[in-house]
Amino acid sequence: MTMASSNTPIPVDDGFNEYESAIKRQKSTTSKVWDEMTKLECENKNELKAQCNHCKTIFSAKSSSGTSHLRHHLNSCIQPSPEGVPSIKNYKFDADECRKAISTFLVCGKHSFRIVEEPGFRYMMRIASPNFKNISRYTAVRDVLMYYAKERDRVKEELAKEPGLICLTSDNWNSEHTNDEYICVTDHWVDKDWKLQKRIIRFRALFPPYDGLNIEDELVLCLSQWGIDKKIFSTILDNAFYNDVMVSCLKNRFRANRAILCDGAFFQVRCCAHILNLIVKAGLELADDVVGKIQNGIRYIKKSGIRRKRFYDVADKSFHLNVTKKLRQDVCVRWNSTYLMLESSLYYKDVLDYLGQRDKDYQMFVLSDDEWRNVTIICKFLKVFYDVTCVFSGSNYPTANLYFRGVWKVHKFLLDTVKSPYSFLTAMVKQMQEKFNKYWAEYSLILSCATILDPRYKLNYVQYCFNTIYGVHASDFVETILSNLRLLFDEYVKKSKSTSSSLAGSSNVSDKNLVDSGLDEHNDNSADFGEYFDESDDYKRYLNESSTRSEKSQLDIYLEEPELKLNSQIDVLDYWSKSSVRYNELSLLARDLLAIPISTVASESAFSMGKKVITPLRSSLKPKTIQAVVCLGDWMRVKGFSAGNCYSHFIVRILYYFFINLII
Repeated sequence: MTMASSNTPIPVDDGFNEYESAIKRQKSTTSKVWDEMTKLECENKNELKAQCNHCKTIFSAKSSSGTSHLRHHLNSCIQPSPEGVPSIKNYKFDADECRKAISTFLVCGKHSFRIVEEPGFRYMMRIASPNFKNISRYTAVRDVLMYYAKERDRVKEELAKEPGLICLTSDNWNSEHTNDEYICVTDHWVDKDWKLQKRIIRFRALFPPYDGLNIEDELVLCLSQWGIDKKIFSTILDNAFYNDVMVSCLKNRFRANRAILCDGAFFQVRCCAHILNLIVKAGLELADDVVGKIQNGIRYIKKSGIRRKRFYDVADKSFHLNVTKKLRQDVCVRWNSTYLMLESSLYYKDVLDYLGQRDKDYQMFVLSDDEWRNVTIICKFLKVFYDVTCVFSGSNYPTANLYFRGVWKVHKFLLDTVKSPYSFLTAMVKQMQEKFNKYWAEYSLILSCATILDPRYKLNYVQYCFNTIYGVHASDFVETILSNLRLLFDEYVKKSKSTSSSLAGSSNVSDKNLVDSGLDEHNDNSADFGEYFDESDDYKRYLNESSTRSEKSQLDIYLEEPELKLNSQIDVLDYWSKSSVRYNELSLLARDLLAIPISTVASESAFSMGKKVITPLRSSLKPKTIQAVVCLGDWMRVKGFSAGNCYSHFIVRILYYFFINLII
């Protein structure tokens, strides 16, 4: 074997010298122009050419010519630049834009404002752009607040221009670090391009008492400030008692202002994901023994790093399982995490049994064959509820039209499973049926109407589902839903006619006066029957009513058309966008109905964001700053910023400034 030369560097991995390779990296060319130019080989080896990477122009690159001409070309070459960053040709340092980028970086990444005072950050900015002046954390906070105010006005203007009504989700959250109660209000609507939109408009600390009246005052203030207090279609809330009080007060206030449809019959929608959670948890209470064993056993394994490593080593080497799928622990407030825990334990069943034979401390958590059989049955049973919950919790697609099918599946599944031969499962189902009947004995009218406006379902699917459950009494339920849909549709027809007549009246009032005066002048042969009884207005009303009775409404025409295939993958908003010319008034109703989210997931996800903003080290942030960071972060998401690509956007901008300074 040949001995390595004493001059050959020996690779090391000692946590210190391993970084030396990056420091000692050498370049064959030292001029910075070669970062933007490519050397070309020529037939004549004494001749050398260079090609611009941007405009592909070829230049002489002889060593005797130097690189000044190449640098001059790069200064004048218009190069592509990242979005929002000026090209080299037009480059001028903009301090405001740079500070706006820093605000975006702080908000999207949930960074502490102190980061702008750290030496490393200031060094990076100084290298990137010597023109940049350091800012303090107080200035950074002011920048974020100013940025928030500008974006808030833009979002407010956007909401005012939207053609449809707005749905609200609202939920409360208690911060463990400040012990403050926060309210989060999220707007949902379908925009003029028929795209589903949502924005957080309120994330504010509440003052005690945290009751329905206080929350109603906060919500009314919020809606008034945003100028949308007369554009609310429905509210989506969980089942807390204070929400019922709040909705009752809110409906009374909206009735007084005539800003509510159908006297508020469709104003409140209960969070379907929350109801499903209550239903399943009621059943799981009877399976606490076996679920508790698995729960404690997984906790025992994951508590020790050594035990955890040994467990996955055995799973990989002895049982050849894919260990990228991990054991899951459940969260007490979310039943779906219990399902995922049971599913993962079944995947690792053999490994858990193997561990029970060799670890005497784990033996108390070992399940018998009968218990494993019960876990398999429970897991298969819960799969239906888990799938429905995932559909209900979506926020990037309409869910109102999916409500009826999901609830019917749960209802039918419970009715079928109660006849199960497994006694333990029968007891669980009976417990769950009690909860189901408490909340969903009567299907939500407004969400059932939304199902009819899905071209895959319409009225026939609703009739079919009720027939499978209620038999001969199904027609009563179907008629109730259809009559409410007609009532709601009539409201939209009236609103559409009043809007069009007011527009026509304002534009044609002068023409009308001219026509009337012309008739008065030339109508000498008209018969005058006196002024005792003028039936002309009554006759016009009669003609309109006769026409209405004889003509089919848009809703009737839509329902008579054949349905699309039941399981076809369609964009229901795209369908109504294309049908809006044919079904003018009905499409307006569809726009607002399909904007209803059937869960408060949008507001709850904001609380996950809130936990990143309100940390032990940032618990003294002012309420207005917290709201600015949370809301602005949500609005930046719409623009394509997320925690991940915010870093890349900020770094690209910094590197671009750095490159510009090198060239100039």
